[in-house]
Amino acid sequence: MSDDARAARSDGGRAGVVLPAGIPIPSASESPVARVRTDGGPTLVDTERVPGAPRRATDEVLSSLILLQAVAAGSAPECVRVFSPAPTVAFSRRESLHPHFARAADAARAAGYLPIVRPAGGRAVVLDEDWLVVDLLSVESERRDDGEVFRARGREFADLARSWGVDARVGAVAGEYCPGEWSVNARGAVKLVGTAQRVVRGGRLFTASIPLRLGERAYRLLVEVNAILGLVWDPSTVGSLAEETVVDDEAVRAAVAAHFAGVDAPRRGLREIVGGLDAAVARLAGDRVVSGPESTVDTGAERA
Repeated sequence: MSDDARAARSDGGRAGVVLPAGIPIPSASESPVARVRTDGGPTLVDTERVPGAPRRATDEVLSSLILLQAVAAGSAPECVRVFSPAPTVAFSRRESLHPHFARAADAARAAGYLPIVRPAGGRAVVLDEDWLVVDLLSVESERRDDGEVFRARGREFADLARSWGVDARVGAVAGEYCPGEWSVNARGAVKLVGTAQRVVRGGRLFTASIPLRLGERAYRLLVEVNAILGLVWDPSTVGSLAEETVVDDEAVRAAVAAHFAGVDAPRRGLREIVGGLDAAVARLAGDRVVSGPESTVDTGAERA
């Protein structure tokens, strides 16, 4: 899609239900899909960080796999984690075997994004502070049907989006990036929520990625990476919440957390939940971070 076409789509021509300007997304307690806990329920992972502290994409993305291992082993409670990562291109393991993968990783680094082989499946996703990543980590003594989990979670994310004024539907859009049968789309035209899973003995990670808005740098990189990897798709199918409704970032975060963890969920820091987190991340980094100089990324944001 050309720059002019993207701008036109952002400024108008949206067929979805759009909240009038100035009307915020409902707060977590007001949301019709907020859940009040009636039992133990999951723990909400506190992703606040020390102001001014450097951000390491390795910590933020690889922590999902470390949490999964801890939950599956019974050393950590079931968790919900809602965060916006430092600039990262999350590749799949399959893509890491592509003959042009090194070129795609180089393109990510050149744009200021750290290339990582992500814990769950799917295809390349370009993530940064304008995206919301939702990790749902649960104990699973007997394996559930993966398709049924995708279907049920997809409906939940669609319900959330509809509560924000989006004409949200479950199902893939023809030509979407990282295609999935249970993606959430807007108006049947653009992809809004991508989902993936990883299951290990004793636990399941369900992860979703939601663009609050789509920056030009992220959009251009997504186009470039997909071209390098030879993935056929239609760039016009990339959507964002900001193109469909009025977006209050913190209200969205709070609503997602309230729905999946409960409005009164206990909060614990990641390092409280997982002991030896830094050492565990270091062990994974050698396998998951694409070879190249490791660096910290500081976007200036105060949240993770």
